Amino acid sequence: MEIIACPNCGSRRIFQGRMGDGVLTGYTSRNVCRNCGYQGMPIIFDSEIDYKNFLKRKSKDITSPEIEKKEIKKEMIKQKIKRPIGVTFLVFIIILEAIITIYIYYSLLGFKVSTLLWIYYVSIFMISAIILPYGLLKGREWAWTFGGILFAMSIPIGLIFLYYITRPHVRAFFGKN
Repeated sequence: MEIIACPNCGSRRIFQGRMGDGVLTGYTSRNVCRNCGYQGMPIIFDSEIDYKNFLKRKSKDITSPEIEKKEIKKEMIKQKIKRPIGVTFLVFIIILEAIITIYIYYSLLGFKVSTLLWIYYVSIFMISAIILPYGLLKGREWAWTFGGILFAMSIPIGLIFLYYITRPHVRAFFGKN
């Protein structure tokens, strides 16, 4: 009896990667662990005894999927996920883009801007240059969702950002496993 397990966490929840995992199905055959997000070759055990010995060495006793999920959530809370450097770079680009956009609007329209239009520009600036970057830097789920919507609407550069925030390590930072 063959047992396929993740070398990172020991989970048996190993599946072929999907597009959301950063794997192009049909072009690559990368396996993905659904618990920890590990991508690569799994460990194949010949018997249940070998698998249990491996788990003992990992100092994890997995008896049921519910306990396994609880242990993973506890570990995630204990272990603070480090912010990917790309998120910081993305925030810098978003702030820079918002400042340049407001400057261009202001220079083109000059002082002839109506109060209502000016309030609109300032609110867009507040959302795109302050609130969204703050949420992205802090790893908030709502910022990941809102940023994804904004990136999908701003073609073609936004699609690059959208691709980046859907990578497994970035999704893990935002708590989207």
